[in-house]
Amino acid sequence: MFKYEKLNASSIVNAPPAERVVEFSPSGLDAGDVARVLTLAVDGRAVSVEAGEGYAAVSGRANFRLVYQDRDGEAHGVDYNADFDLRVEGGFAPEDSVTAEVCIIEADVRTGEGVVLSALVGVKAQAVRRTEEECLTDAEKCYKTVEDVTLPVLVAAKTVSTSVEEDMDAGDIDSVLLSDVQTVVTSAVAGEGKITVEGRVRAAVTFVENGEMTERESVIPFVEEVAADGVQDGDLATASASVRNSRIVLQGVPGANVIRFEGDVALRVQAVRLEKREIVADMFMLTNEVELSREARKFLYPAGVKYSSESVSGTASLEGRGGAERIIALPYARCHVAKAEVTDTGALVEGVLVADVIYRGEDGIGSVRAEVPYSLDVEGKFGADVSAVCFVEKIKAKAGRGELHIEAEVGVLVSSVGCCEAEYVSSVTVGEEKERNDSALSLYIVAEGDEMWDVCKALTATPDDIMAQNPSLTLPLSPGDRVVYFRTLAG
Repeated sequence: MFKYEKLNASSIVNAPPAERVVEFSPSGLDAGDVARVLTLAVDGRAVSVEAGEGYAAVSGRANFRLVYQDRDGEAHGVDYNADFDLRVEGGFAPEDSVTAEVCIIEADVRTGEGVVLSALVGVKAQAVRRTEEECLTDAEKCYKTVEDVTLPVLVAAKTVSTSVEEDMDAGDIDSVLLSDVQTVVTSAVAGEGKITVEGRVRAAVTFVENGEMTERESVIPFVEEVAADGVQDGDLATASASVRNSRIVLQGVPGANVIRFEGDVALRVQAVRLEKREIVADMFMLTNEVELSREARKFLYPAGVKYSSESVSGTASLEGRGGAERIIALPYARCHVAKAEVTDTGALVEGVLVADVIYRGEDGIGSVRAEVPYSLDVEGKFGADVSAVCFVEKIKAKAGRGELHIEAEVGVLVSSVGCCEAEYVSSVTVGEEKERNDSALSLYIVAEGDEMWDVCKALTATPDDIMAQNPSLTLPLSPGDRVVYFRTLAG
């Protein structure tokens, strides 16, 4: 009599951000040799993520890259990795497939008896949980209303790698001090059996050339066609990117070196399909009482990405250290997103651009960390919520008296989050037989908000019978309408 179906659905499960301090004391680096720190670049990534009951166990790695001057004024670059473990509390289950995003909130270097590198690490963990919702889809020998319910279904999720490389001409390179690498997705489009991802990698290499510190940077585009069985045109595709590892290889001949950058990028892609299914919204029986159990669910799903570019500018004070005569390098630049929210016209993304600037001034070589706040409006139509990643496409600094002027092109990747709300009948309990109505005539006065369904349930009659006996009745019903129903009583 009652037909149930298990309908597939998927929903995003987010955990509150977690933080921890990672400290590392490198062996072999004598604090007495560090006369001046020029830049400390730190990036983080998740190495493994495992879901437990109510938590996600994240193992990560913080990559510290330090450029400093020794007592003789010579520049040196060092690169260290520090591993860490963090438990992120959240509504996860062991069967969830969890991913984590690691960001660096603050970084510092302390010198005393030794050198201590430290970073405040932030971790956001997320899962797309697959569920089966048992819904009433048909009821025989009953009077029912039906409606469409929309459920998001995860049709593909996988991680793949892509490689990028770029050659940068240089002169006579003495040593490579630092490579700063970041990546971003600019587009993710679902097709038949595939998800096409486009993105960019920015590589900035700081090195010593002919005894002078300098820098080269390049933005490298990439396109990757990811095979994904079951994906169709029109599905909602999203993707994220992270640099798994990178290498700097020096080539060429003395006096005319070539800096070859090689990088491996991990792409996490997924596709969601919004499926409509017809379910029973309400029902009743003429012969028996019925009790309906209902469930209400809210499903969050990744609804696509949009990338746009904006200009950001500001100043950094030299704090009384004398004027800057020439910019040498910007070895490290990042955008930290503080807020992303949906607006009437699109999305508002706010954050801070952080950049280290090495310059030559009146007092010799110096450096300053510039922090430029930004507020970007991204036009478009987004879902119930958004998240954002910002990417430094280009950046330059100009020397001024007492301050530096920073100009940058910032790419903004806005990931949209949609929301589906569904209410359905999960079970039906058939009760006792209804008492026989011995009244040959019943009268129903329509109240505010009543529909034909309410009249039918009250009179235990079908819509066809009511309309046949009330030919002057019009739909929709109006408050005060009189509905008369005659019954043929058995003798």
